[in-house]
Amino acid sequence: MDNIELRQIALAGGTILLALLGIIYIGARPKAGGKNPPGPRGLPILGNALQVPNQHLGAYFRSLLETYGGIVSLNLAGSRVILIGDIRLAKNVLEKRAVKYSARPKAYYINNYIDPEEVYWGFHNQTAAFHIARKLTTGVMSSVRAGVTEPLQHFESLRSIQLLLNDGGKDWLRHINGVPASTTLAAAFGIQYDAPELKEAINAVEELTKLSAPTASIINIFPFLDWIPGPMPWRTRARAYRKHENELYESLVREAVSGKNSGMNTWAAEFARDDKPEGNQSRFMNIFAATAKTAVALQSFILACVMHPEWTRKAQQQIDDIIGPDRLPSFADRPRLPFIEAAMRETMRWRPGVRFGLPHESTADDIIDYNGEQYFIPAGTTVFAVTWAIEHDPTKYADPDSFDPERFLDDKGQLRSNYETSSFGFGRRICPGIPFAERTLWIEMAMLLWTFNIRKAEGPSSETGLAFQYDDSDAGFTGNVTSAPRDFPAVFEPRSARHAEVVRREWEDCEKDLNILLPAAKG
Repeated sequence: MDNIELRQIALAGGTILLALLGIIYIGARPKAGGKNPPGPRGLPILGNALQVPNQHLGAYFRSLLETYGGIVSLNLAGSRVILIGDIRLAKNVLEKRAVKYSARPKAYYINNYIDPEEVYWGFHNQTAAFHIARKLTTGVMSSVRAGVTEPLQHFESLRSIQLLLNDGGKDWLRHINGVPASTTLAAAFGIQYDAPELKEAINAVEELTKLSAPTASIINIFPFLDWIPGPMPWRTRARAYRKHENELYESLVREAVSGKNSGMNTWAAEFARDDKPEGNQSRFMNIFAATAKTAVALQSFILACVMHPEWTRKAQQQIDDIIGPDRLPSFADRPRLPFIEAAMRETMRWRPGVRFGLPHESTADDIIDYNGEQYFIPAGTTVFAVTWAIEHDPTKYADPDSFDPERFLDDKGQLRSNYETSSFGFGRRICPGIPFAERTLWIEMAMLLWTFNIRKAEGPSSETGLAFQYDDSDAGFTGNVTSAPRDFPAVFEPRSARHAEVVRREWEDCEKDLNILLPAAKG
């Protein structure tokens, strides 16, 4: 949050602030038949608002759940927030009672400034735009499940592998981050991997991630401050983003639907084919926010390879047994490589991208039973299924902070059948892009492990003269909405000269034309 923003707010008058806080304060009195879930004591009027940190919300929420149990209640200046850290309770509330818990709480800055037109429909309540976009997204994901995008995803992964081979990992973060961004934007709009629009789109994703954080502006907590007239910093920043993003998005859609990329089977073209009289449905296809979590998962995977190399040898042994040294993995190998699948699941569990989960909102009063107690959840309550707590529940996962893919394998080395995860959300708000994200992650992880031994950088840093201190604790991650590892060096060493030769040969021979990788749909 900008300092100038805080100064201008302070000048608006503390007396008005306190008076309005008193108006919006809502007592936390339970109704008959249930009580408030346990939670920390707060201050008069403000409740727990001043206890909530600006960063590492997931760590804070997890600590509360470990202290008070699987359900916790917070009062944020009169707004009731419920935290859930038990996957059984999360499924009971957010899936079995989805009719009451599928709304999104209003985030003032997002709803009024960043996305007033509900382009990013996942941020909003179940409006007509939400239902249209959800239906259309389900349609394009059915083609993903059928394997339509696999040639593109294989190509993009191979491209990143040869880039890493060329520089030994000196610029590994850019190469790895480019995989989900380039793959998603190619599938959506037909953007070539070397197109200048790709960098613009990646920058838009980064800015949107910052602007969608609960702490992006103080008006998320105290919306009445938006009464202050004039060019306040939150308005200036939002308008600049909205203008640039609108221009970029409209250009990408235009090229995909009627321009140079119109011959490809892109998601934008698919949405446009389904236009109805009530509006241009291609507008609901904005997927800029979809790449961040996948990029974070790949970064965490590299960190796991560097800091916990013992498991990589088992994964590589299975790859060698099934594939051998003469070709790279392909999607056809996926059923025979359960260790890679387990490593993907463990990556999303070990260091999930959005640690505190995405919020739901209750639309009606409710009573829920948990561990022999009945708790009252009033309408308008914000509910977080806290992924960081759920995926590190010690009653479900032994030594939950360790990286151990074998926890997802049975005694015969096959995938356990009872897999469940909170990483993609719950109920009607579950991420619709799961098939695409998982395929992108799987092929990249398989190719990385086939090609490289990934290890720590040795010797002193050129910047500090000291050895780099690797850290996979909370301190080693950004603590933002998508909590990524802080930058760290890594060495990507080919497993053999033969492995390097195969990568270069396959890159030389592979199809690189998106018109062929994404052929136009028949009819």
